[in-house]
Amino acid sequence: MRTTVGLIVVFAIVSFPIGVLAADNEAEARKIEVLLMAPCCGANTLAIHDSDPASKMKLEIREMLASGMSRQEILDHYVAKYGNTILSMPSTRGFGLVAYVLPFFALILGPFLIWGVLRRRVTEAPPDPAPLPHVDLKYRERIEKELRSYL
Repeated sequence: MRTTVGLIVVFAIVSFPIGVLAADNEAEARKIEVLLMAPCCGANTLAIHDSDPASKMKLEIREMLASGMSRQEILDHYVAKYGNTILSMPSTRGFGLVAYVLPFFALILGPFLIWGVLRRRVTEAPPDPAPLPHVDLKYRERIEKELRSYL
């Protein structure tokens, strides 16, 4: 009886960290799946996409985590394999930084740009109308007569 209890305690102590590691790996895998797009179509993130390539990629992520790779190493692996389009968000380095900065510049500079355009349109005088051509009196009478006949 004593050995049975001892074995149960040893098994619980040994298996507890494995269970915690598996749960941590699963949580980390789900976080990584949100950061990657599905490789087949790129329409959805890997976390919500159901296809054979997406399922294969999810399994690869779990295997990489089990082998000890970090989140950044896994992301770098897929960027090297598929390019930057595999990422669900643009990077915060290089040209990808524009996607984060441009909206703030648009919010700050946009109202000034609109104000300037509207101010210029309001203050500009409309162009003078073209002068009417001189019409001889006999033609003017004929035009007026024909206009009256239609009205």
